[in-house]
Amino acid sequence: MTVGAEQFPADEFVAEQPTGLLSRAELLGDVRSVLRTVIIVVAGGLLLGVLWALVAPGQETVTTASGATAGLAAESDHVFDATAVFFLLASAYGVVVGALAWRVRSRRGPVMLVGIALASTAAAWVAARIGTLLAGPLTDRNPVGVLLDRAEASASGTPGPPIPATLTTVPAAIGSFWTVVGAGVGAVLAYLLCAIALGTDDLGRADAPAPEA
Repeated sequence: MTVGAEQFPADEFVAEQPTGLLSRAELLGDVRSVLRTVIIVVAGGLLLGVLWALVAPGQETVTTASGATAGLAAESDHVFDATAVFFLLASAYGVVVGALAWRVRSRRGPVMLVGIALASTAAAWVAARIGTLLAGPLTDRNPVGVLLDRAEASASGTPGPPIPATLTTVPAAIGSFWTVVGAGVGAVLAYLLCAIALGTDDLGRADAPAPEA
């Protein structure tokens, strides 16, 4: 069967003009607004660092009179725990930043996306630095006198009288500073998921109130 050209008007094959494109003036306006957002997000990293320093677990160690120091077997996991806690806090912070940034309808777009990604990562870096500095002062490192079983403490396992030692707590530390990336990833994913769920080319900016200059 031959299909007539009149059944398919020519205008049906013309690509539609893309909607939601930002003008140069709108992009410049977004940059100025996003810079303010970046400052606020990075400043929030200070509070994030304090929170981590308060909740991150330290590692208890024993020191004998001869100066030998060893960590307790039950405390060995705390090195990983402190890093994992920071990664979860940083990622959660990024998700919250991404969700709150999406609510600024008049500034939705690529400038805001890049801004919160960089700002969240920078905030996590600040949090890591501040948290590491505060972990020492916030950790109770007062030594406690203990007695060690000589058979368990010595490599030969020879029984004998207990060994006097002191128990102290080593402040929490972040095993890898690559964990700061979690904040940026969390912010980007939250923002993109909101954009996907909305499903419009202009990201809802057309219905938003006119932004202030």
